[in-house]
Amino acid sequence: MANEQWDMLSFEHGCLAVVARGDRLVRICFACSADEISAAIKTSYPDAKQSRQPLTTECLKQLREYFLGKRRVFDVPLGDDSLTPFACRVHQALLKVPYGSVVSYGQLAAMAGSPKAARAVGRVMSSNPFPLIVPCHRVVNADGRIGQYSAAQGTKTKVWLIEFERERAGGTSP
Repeated sequence: MANEQWDMLSFEHGCLAVVARGDRLVRICFACSADEISAAIKTSYPDAKQSRQPLTTECLKQLREYFLGKRRVFDVPLGDDSLTPFACRVHQALLKVPYGSVVSYGQLAAMAGSPKAARAVGRVMSSNPFPLIVPCHRVVNADGRIGQYSAAQGTKTKVWLIEFERERAGGTSP
């Protein structure tokens, strides 16, 4: 696909790149280094140009605010037309999980109207194109274990994100 624009920022646990097509965010890439980000973008979006445009600038601004503890909810248009109807329901349900909270895969499946689909929810979370904005780090195993995380530094980053939010929300760590 053509006409994608992207830009990135670095933070404590790696680098994030946001990819936009037109007036929609189509992907957030989360990796350990700028080189990994560049390689991932080139693989998935070979014609994408690194540049600042209003949507990428706004999205990175909101992500910076999140990492400063000043933002809990994001307001950027998502290009989720490649998601299945089930994945869309799961994403919509996940957006209702409060900042600083966690839910199990089974609880999220029930919230999405498919109470027996915990494994399918896990697959949706592992392929989430919008980590942080659609906060898949807030989903844990039924027994409370953290579970997997596909972004930079894996579960180490997931634990950090959960603790980061809980501290700012006044909760306790898992």
